[in-house]
Amino acid sequence: MGKTLFEKIWDAHIVVEKENSPSLIYIDRHLVHEVTSPQAFDGLRMNNRPVRRPDLTIATMDHNVPTNNRTLPILDQTSAVQIQTLEKNCKDFGIQLFDINSPNQGIVHVIGPQLGITLPGSTIVCGDSHTSTHGAFGALAFGIGTSEVEHVLASQTLWLEKPKPFEIRVEGKRKNPHAVTAKDIILSIIKNIGTSGGNGTVIEYRGEGISDLSMEQRMTICNMSIEAGARAGLIAPDEKTFEYLRGRKYTPKNYESLVDYWRDNLKTDSDAKFVKSYTLHVDNIAPQVSWGTNPGMTCDVTESVPFPEDFSKGDQNQKKGAEKALEYMALKPGTPITEIKIDRVFIGSCTNARLEDLIEASKVVKGRK
Repeated sequence: MGKTLFEKIWDAHIVVEKENSPSLIYIDRHLVHEVTSPQAFDGLRMNNRPVRRPDLTIATMDHNVPTNNRTLPILDQTSAVQIQTLEKNCKDFGIQLFDINSPNQGIVHVIGPQLGITLPGSTIVCGDSHTSTHGAFGALAFGIGTSEVEHVLASQTLWLEKPKPFEIRVEGKRKNPHAVTAKDIILSIIKNIGTSGGNGTVIEYRGEGISDLSMEQRMTICNMSIEAGARAGLIAPDEKTFEYLRGRKYTPKNYESLVDYWRDNLKTDSDAKFVKSYTLHVDNIAPQVSWGTNPGMTCDVTESVPFPEDFSKGDQNQKKGAEKALEYMALKPGTPITEIKIDRVFIGSCTNARLEDLIEASKVVKGRK
């Protein structure tokens, strides 16, 4: 029987495999930032252990970087200490750091692809749940906790329960690609499968609606796999992927020979089996708006805020959750989405802070100061 893309990458990285137990998986790239790493480095010091592969470990300042003048002291003391601690840890353990003044510094899930650190077929981990972003490039990427960060630093491996492969097909073409974006596609998926729909799985996104997307948009899709409950998201690499990575700062010198291998091998076999499958047709979906407190609480922009009993479909827990969400959001059921005043818009998360996103946002605000 054939294999899915996920199964091919997983099998290629098995160090130790035990029946009915977690497998020991080799990690190709370990991305580190200032929030989830301090205790991990302390653990290494306490046990007198070095970093096993500092050459495969990249650190960057991420979560606590000021958005204004970086030459000034960081006022929040916790943030300042975390920044200083990462600097010391990287110096002590010989890890390359993109510090606060580095031109390579940025959101960890964005700079990986932009610098050519993220590669198809690789395994990538980071102490951040949205590490799944790298799956847009055909990489198997997991978010991990601090104790796991320490384990990878010490051994370049990680014990993992093997997830199940879940196929999501996105078929058709968007009638208005400017209005209906990747965020709308993934919100529509989560609205339909729920925030636990991907539990215990790695989602592979397939179909014309995915291949039509830019690499930045694919990153958004894979990034939000976590909001669907999945362990990771994957998209098979194609010519768009190879062109995006070509000539990046850290792209390997033997890149073209790697592309030949990726093109031939990094795809799901025609006879591979998924544990489940879901299909979204994008031809007629509208822009999506999350009216509640989780991405499953989403509706079309042309619709109204739902009544809890309609949203819950008989599930009392869902009904109570919707009631609490509406109270928190100060929204009334039946209110047309288009009549809700927007007070603040944040652009800058790992989901929407790529150059393509910023350009789109600039078009909206241009001339409206």
